[in-house]
Amino acid sequence: MTMISKPKRFDTSFTGSSRRAAFALFGLLLLPACSKDYLTDGVVTLTTGQEPDAWTAEPPAESVQIELVRDTRTTLAKVAAPVTQVSIGTDGPENVIASFEATGFDAFGSVVMRGSTVSLGILGFSGAEVALFMGRVGGLSRAPGDLVFPRRHPQAVVLYHGYLLISGGANSQADLDIYDVAHWRVAPKQAPLPKVPENWAVAGAKLLLVDHDGPIWLDMSTYTTSAVDVPVGLDFADVVGGATIGAPDGPQYIVGATRTTGDPTNVVVRVDPDATLHLMKLETPRLGAAATIVNGQLLVVGGADTGAGAEVAIAAGTAFTGLPFPADATMGAAVLAQDRTTALLVGGRDPATDELAGFRTMDLGCTEECTRVAIAKLDFALDRPQLFPLREGQSLLVGEAPESGETRVFTFDTGIGHALREFALRVPRTGASAFMLPNGQVGVLGGDALSDEKPAQSVELFFPEP
Repeated sequence: MTMISKPKRFDTSFTGSSRRAAFALFGLLLLPACSKDYLTDGVVTLTTGQEPDAWTAEPPAESVQIELVRDTRTTLAKVAAPVTQVSIGTDGPENVIASFEATGFDAFGSVVMRGSTVSLGILGFSGAEVALFMGRVGGLSRAPGDLVFPRRHPQAVVLYHGYLLISGGANSQADLDIYDVAHWRVAPKQAPLPKVPENWAVAGAKLLLVDHDGPIWLDMSTYTTSAVDVPVGLDFADVVGGATIGAPDGPQYIVGATRTTGDPTNVVVRVDPDATLHLMKLETPRLGAAATIVNGQLLVVGGADTGAGAEVAIAAGTAFTGLPFPADATMGAAVLAQDRTTALLVGGRDPATDELAGFRTMDLGCTEECTRVAIAKLDFALDRPQLFPLREGQSLLVGEAPESGETRVFTFDTGIGHALREFALRVPRTGASAFMLPNGQVGVLGGDALSDEKPAQSVELFFPEP
C-alpha cells in the first residue's frame, strides 16, 4: 500500500451536536488500493488562489515543471500551461521527507510563476493528491480562502510545519483561525482558545498560551489544557507582550525585552521542543529591544540606555553575554542575521526624540570599540518593522508607513548597491502582521483594507524572483 502523508494534521471538520471543531490528529492523507493492478497515478493539483489572471498576466506562462525536492531535485513532469492538475505517476520514492515545487516559464524560458509545498512525509506516489499554490514571481498573491475572523496586528505561529495558527492582536480576541498550508485551505470556524494569547509558543502538539493571569498548555491533539511547570524564579508577568523567536522544530524564546509597553525586563523563557521551560536572564533589562537567531543562538539588540548595546545567548542556552557595542535605547527595531557575523537592523524610535531610525549593520565579530554602521542611502524608516530572509543577499522588509499606518513590503539587497524595491499588496491595508511559512515564503495577513476600512481577511504570500 502506498500513500503520501503529512506526519500529523488536524481534522478541521465540524463534529458533534455542539458543532465544535475537533482537533484530532491522524497520519494518512488517503488510502489507495493496495493491489498493483489497481494503482492510480498521483497528481499535483495547482491553484492560483484568488488571482484569476496569474496564468495570463504578461508575459503569460507557457509551461510548468514539477519537481520533487530533497537533497537533490528530480523533475517529475513538464507540461503546457495553464494547467490545474499534473500526473506524477505511481513510482515515487517511499519513506522519505520531501517537498514539491512548481515553476512556470514564459515562451523565452524565463521564470514567471513559482510555488512549493511544505515538507511532506512520502510513502509513495500512487493515488496521492498534492496541493500546491502558485503565484507570479516578484510580487504578492492571495492564497485560497479568507480567514474567518477579523483582527488587527494578530499573532501567528506554525504548528507541525503545516498549520498556520492566528489569534490575538489589538482586538484582544481568543478566536482562532487555522490556515492549512499542506492543503492550501482555511479551516472552518474553530472553538475559541481558552485565553487570549498575549504570548504563545509551540512545543510538539502543545501551545503555550500566556496572558496576565499566567500560562497554560493547550494540547492541540485533544484540545485539553494542563498546568505549566514553571521554573523557579520565573514570573510570566515579566515576558507578557514580548515576541516569540525561533523555528517550530527548535527552541523558541519568549523575549520579554521586545515588548514596547510596561517596565523594562531582562527575562527570557526558553521553550524546548519537549515542552520543558527554562528561565534565562539578560545582563540588562530592556524595553522595545529587537531579537533574532544568529548561529543557533538568541541575539537581543537595543532597548536600553545602559549596558551593552547587544547581548547573545551562550552556547548552552542558559545565559547571555554582552557584545562590545555602545548602549542603544532604540525601541521597536527589527534585526536579522545577514550571515554568521553580520546583523541588519531596521527602524525603531529613539525614546528621547521619537525619531525613526533607518538601516544599519552590526559586525558581530567585532571585539572592541564596535559601532553600528548606517546605510546612508537608506535613510527612510518604517514603524513595526519585520525582517525575513529570502535568499542569500536578499531580505524582505514588512512595516508600516509612519503617517498613514499603511502596511508596506520591500525587498532589500544586502550586498553591493543595497537595492530597495517596493511591492504592492493585492489588498492595501493597515494593521497587518507578517509571518514566515515552513516552505520559506513570507506572508501578510490581518488588518483593514484601505479602500473601505473593512477587515482584510485574505492571506497574501510573497513569491520571490529566482
